[in-house]
Formats: sequence, structure tokens, C-alpha cells
Amino acid sequence: MKNGRALTVYREDLKSIGNTSFGEAGYLSVICDLETVHIEEILLREILLTFGDYRITSATDFTWETGVLNVRLTTDLPYDIAREILDL
Repeated sequence: MKNGRALTVYREDLKSIGNTSFGEAGYLSVICDLETVHIEEILLREILLTFGDYRITSATDFTWETGVLNVRLTTDLPYDIAREILDL
């Protein structure tokens, strides 16, 4: 791509992804709205790389008790590492 611009993300941007983050089986999972999941997946993919060689391992439907459908992005980033940023 000519004249392409690189996107710069920071570890702290993890706080801005999804509407809920939690540990699941020791790893970070993020719940995203259907309307924004595609862009949030791109951003999360880049944010994970600021921590090391971490990836999104799955994207699955997530239905709240209220019936609202969202998407759960599961990662291989240990939740203990994510918590250091999320708890700031």
C-alpha cells in the first residue's frame, strides 16, 4: 500500500476494548458488541502483540441472560498479565 500509515497501540488500550473483560481458564476473554466486534478484533489483535506473541484463539457467540447477543473473543494472554493493565 502506498503512503500507508501504521497504527500505534499501547498495552493500556486493552482497557478500551469490549464491554466486559474477565479471566476464563486463566486467560483473557473480552465480550464485544456485535456492531463493533470486527474493529475491536483488529485492535485487540494488535494490542496483544504489545505483550508478546499472544493471539485471539477464538470468537464465539455470547448471549447475556437478558437475551442480548455479543461476541466473546478468547485469547491466550494469561489473565494475570492482563489484570495488571485492567486494574489500573
